[in-house]
Amino acid sequence: MKLKLSWPSPAMVVASIALFIALGGTSIAAVSYARSAGKVDGKDAVASSASTSSAAGNLVATASRGPNKGRFPSKFLTDVARTQGFGRTIEVTDNAVGAQEPFAGSPGLGTLTASCADQNERAGAEDPISSIQFVNQSGQTLNVTRSKGVEPAAIAPLANGTVSAVTIGGSNTFEYQVQFGAATLLIQGTIRQDGRNTPVAGCVLYGTVLRVG
Repeated sequence: MKLKLSWPSPAMVVASIALFIALGGTSIAAVSYARSAGKVDGKDAVASSASTSSAAGNLVATASRGPNKGRFPSKFLTDVARTQGFGRTIEVTDNAVGAQEPFAGSPGLGTLTASCADQNERAGAEDPISSIQFVNQSGQTLNVTRSKGVEPAAIAPLANGTVSAVTIGGSNTFEYQVQFGAATLLIQGTIRQDGRNTPVAGCVLYGTVLRVG
């Protein structure tokens, strides 16, 4: 007995092709969706703690905790002032010159350091004196204005790798204005000498740093 094979009808061929395309399209869509999961318009999202280099070309999430909760960090915004505060106490070592300790600054421009020394040679009677220094770490010459209290400001260029220093023997305010290109840095601080002529003297330092550009 001979079996007779017949070709499927044109309608069946069309229906089979349509089914194949539909199934294949679903698979392709699923793969495409899996690859795009977690993306918005094809872009990944990064946390607010990410660096600006790792965030480049991606979306940035607002902060999930802390004082900036629900906000974008200013480091991701152009032409917006970025501020930070500083505050610390540096203890005096009896009859010794303290080392310079960094306490503030701005990447690409420089670092602010402070020391607290004893200017009284008598043992057990510490008399604090502070040295505030801005260290140029920009690789370029900066324009720097430095002032202390009501004294006239010192205005001069500051070469790379050099410092602009102010000495404060009592309690006073200080300010630095630093400029290079489109970047401007304003540092305003106060230093207070506590415990003068006692064995436990120290220098209390606090203030703010503001950068634009």
